Amino acid sequence: MKYRQSLIVDDSESAVTILQEYLAQLPFFMPPQVCGTVRDATTILQQQSFDLIFLDIHLPDQSGTELLRSFPRPLPVIITTAHAEFAAESYDLNVADYLLKPYSFGRFTRAINRALGVQMAQNSVSEDRFIFLKVGHSMQRFDYDTIDYVQAFGTYCKVFINQKVIVVNEIISHLENLLPRQRFLRIHKSYLMNLSKINSYNYRNIVIGSTKIPLGASYREKFEGFLSLLDKKSEL
Repeated sequence: MKYRQSLIVDDSESAVTILQEYLAQLPFFMPPQVCGTVRDATTILQQQSFDLIFLDIHLPDQSGTELLRSFPRPLPVIITTAHAEFAAESYDLNVADYLLKPYSFGRFTRAINRALGVQMAQNSVSEDRFIFLKVGHSMQRFDYDTIDYVQAFGTYCKVFINQKVIVVNEIISHLENLLPRQRFLRIHKSYLMNLSKINSYNYRNIVIGSTKIPLGASYREKFEGFLSLLDKKSEL
């Protein structure tokens, strides 16, 4: 597993403490470095690279957005702020996500997954082959290649792996955004599937192993279009 280094740029002790506590629950992050001004952050970033930066907007010397504008290459940034009005400006500066304080651990982990995906795409590095999701009170690793499909389960989801079922603390719409879209596709309001696990499909159903999964009418055109892009052929 690759361990990742992060930088927190925030002058609020309470906000820094929350980020440190959340990051400590993720097994693939080292303890973060911390600074409280744009000047200090600029100095650190000129000396060292980071996998992820947590950046407050209101800082004692300058706005956090000035830090983003000052660097010639995109920074892997999650904005953490109590002010919603800077969201549009921040996204124009290619931030990975925008967290409004206070935010939950679940919202934090979704931002982490989105940010690391954005960073890998920008750097043209081959993507990670796994994701960490919350199971009960712990974060558990899921390898993409082992996931057969995902089923909605109220405010949770069931992840099916070789006929084994693991319940994760995510709703299906969030998992749809977190899982890589070139691998996983929503094919029903209650199902996400791993495209590489398809055995066959027809107008109403998709078969994975011995399991038949319904193909929702509103998802059918997108599903067939996606398969045609992948140049996959199936028996009708």
